[in-house]
Amino acid sequence: MTEETIVYKCDHIGVAGTTPCHIQKTEEGYEARIGVALFGMSNFNKEDFERVNYNPFHDEFYDNYCSGKGQTEEEAIEELKADMKDMADSLWVI
Repeated sequence: MTEETIVYKCDHIGVAGTTPCHIQKTEEGYEARIGVALFGMSNFNKEDFERVNYNPFHDEFYDNYCSGKGQTEEEAIEELKADMKDMADSLWVI
């Protein structure tokens, strides 16, 4: 019998998603956004997230989010990942 080990890797320490990733078509291509908490803290409570349907594109979404733009959905997501990394890296600058 072999034991299975599961490893969870966190790429962006200090930055965690609070919403699903949303992608929106724009005149220039696509934009991807995800709500984020910094060190586990967000400005919104559960009711606030529910009010805006967990959508960082909502006009009343006033919490932290990361975004990425690109000509394709895939490019927008890659830019979103880069934005999340930049935000996480900025938390650890000495």
